[in-house]
Amino acid sequence: MLHLLVFLSMQKNPIDILSTFWGYKAFRPSQEPVIEAILQKNDVLALLPTGGGKSICFQVPGLAIGGLTLVISPLIALMDDQVKSLKSKGIRASSVTSAMGFREIDILLNNAAMGAYDFLYVSPERIQTPIFQERFKQMPVGLIVVDEAHCISEWGHDFRPSYMNIRLLRELKATIPIIALTATATNRVKKDICEALKLVNPVIHEVSFYRDNLSYEVIHTPNKMGSIIAYCNGKDHMTGIVYCATRKAVKELAKVFMSNKLNASIYHGGMSPEDRSASLNLWMSGSTPIMIATNAFGMGIDKPDVRYVLHYDFPENLESYVQEAGRGGRDGNQARSIVFIDGSEADSYQKRFNLKFPEISRIKSCYDQLMSNLRIAIGSGKNETYPIDLNLISQELSVNYIEVYNMLKILELNQELYFNESAYHPPKVRLLVHGLDLYNFQIRYPETHPVIQLIERISGQDEQLSASFQAAKAATALKISELRLHELLTFLDLNGIIEYTPAIHSPTVTFLNERRPDDYFQLSYESYTQRKELAKQKLDSVIAYLETTSCRSQTILKYFGQEATPCLACDICQKASIPIERTEEFILEALSIPLGYLELLERIPLPKDDLKLVIRDMQLTQKIQLIDGKFYR
Repeated sequence: MLHLLVFLSMQKNPIDILSTFWGYKAFRPSQEPVIEAILQKNDVLALLPTGGGKSICFQVPGLAIGGLTLVISPLIALMDDQVKSLKSKGIRASSVTSAMGFREIDILLNNAAMGAYDFLYVSPERIQTPIFQERFKQMPVGLIVVDEAHCISEWGHDFRPSYMNIRLLRELKATIPIIALTATATNRVKKDICEALKLVNPVIHEVSFYRDNLSYEVIHTPNKMGSIIAYCNGKDHMTGIVYCATRKAVKELAKVFMSNKLNASIYHGGMSPEDRSASLNLWMSGSTPIMIATNAFGMGIDKPDVRYVLHYDFPENLESYVQEAGRGGRDGNQARSIVFIDGSEADSYQKRFNLKFPEISRIKSCYDQLMSNLRIAIGSGKNETYPIDLNLISQELSVNYIEVYNMLKILELNQELYFNESAYHPPKVRLLVHGLDLYNFQIRYPETHPVIQLIERISGQDEQLSASFQAAKAATALKISELRLHELLTFLDLNGIIEYTPAIHSPTVTFLNERRPDDYFQLSYESYTQRKELAKQKLDSVIAYLETTSCRSQTILKYFGQEATPCLACDICQKASIPIERTEEFILEALSIPLGYLELLERIPLPKDDLKLVIRDMQLTQKIQLIDGKFYR
């Protein structure tokens, strides 16, 4: 740590900082203008595509400016990764997470105010708490960073009401520069970001979304699953991602992959953090080159050598598609983004749209059911947090699980509650017995003595409060396994010595208002009707993209207000550049190895109806032969 402090006291050159801590000799061309603007104390809006190295854009100048760099980020996992990365470089960093108790948060924020950290990561929800605002006034902040800044705009694809609280920081420290970062933003969203954050004459740096090493394709097929299997066959040495809209689709596709002896991992929000981490590690290491995932496999995922990104289901908006497709080819080598459609998309999208925006009466029923399940009386519940069981709620309402999830998101947009989809709740203990009674119990059960000592130590003077602790650290300190620790705590709980709440991973809701009578509950125009209209516009843009007869790269860039020449690489451009009379030549070239029917159709970027006719004619003239389900030339 001393090394860092001495270094920074002597050297503020950003190139030297980059070289010393990151090992690079120069910034990327897309990074330099952003860093220069920050060092000149300007407000900055930076639009950097996925994999554009945005972290360095604020981490290096943050160290150069000095003081504390405050980073607001929506993802705990991403915060943890960045904190670990910074610490590994000898840089002082920490984060405030939902797993921390009040005392831990208080100590950490106080340390930040005393200059103990170079970087502090917090969620946007944390900003609205009085304790944070009070400590923030005392912090030696040199730079404020807003990551995933599109979340602040109601016109963005992932609007989060909590992001609106960030403007409080400008009010509390008006002169501190703010950098807002995002990978995707339309012109409307860019305007909203600048206004909502009260950016003063911001420097706007935008990198084109055009990727000359990434081709966009749409494949029409009667059998999406079969076509994906056909594509992935023979590509075991390549890293790929297959995106699905639902957890059910992920599981079904994974089974088919397994039956076809294709090595794949899965990733979705219903998995435990441990299982997600294990699956990610297998994919990152190359043990399972293919990842089948929902959009939970998103921000913070960075593997340079992804050669293809396949979509079994298209996302609900082009912003998400660009981010997901953009995970391919980050090493600069060629990569493909392929969407498979079977003609049922219109019905599928309408169904998903209806699930996302249930009838208002159903949302009110969900609200009432939630309050009843949690036994919250009218006039109560404000600022209280509860773990919830989405499956139970869906069963009691007789509605789809996804619909319940979307109802909660709408209630969040209505500022009724804060919905944490996968919160970690550390184990909690509270001593119920003290003095002689506790001493006699320890004499009777001496194996519990070290555990009780630990509980007394972490509880301190707050005997009436439950104290949280980290089970792994506690077990290590006691020189026992976590399982044994759990057994001892359960034993103490059953004997009335402590109140023990084991660690859980579950969704939680924090109510922002007290429960209101049915007649007083209303959804705002912004949280429901306006969002529904916007979602419909975005869905129309998705359908237009799938049905376009123009260059797909141009279509995407136009959506984001950018211009480009035809890419000459997408399926539309390829169809235009290949004369139909040369189709036989391409078929024979593709059949340098035997291929199945679907494989052959997929490999040639020409209209499938035309291809089918040519393949039939070539069979009749015996230019190609079909043997045991494979075509040979």
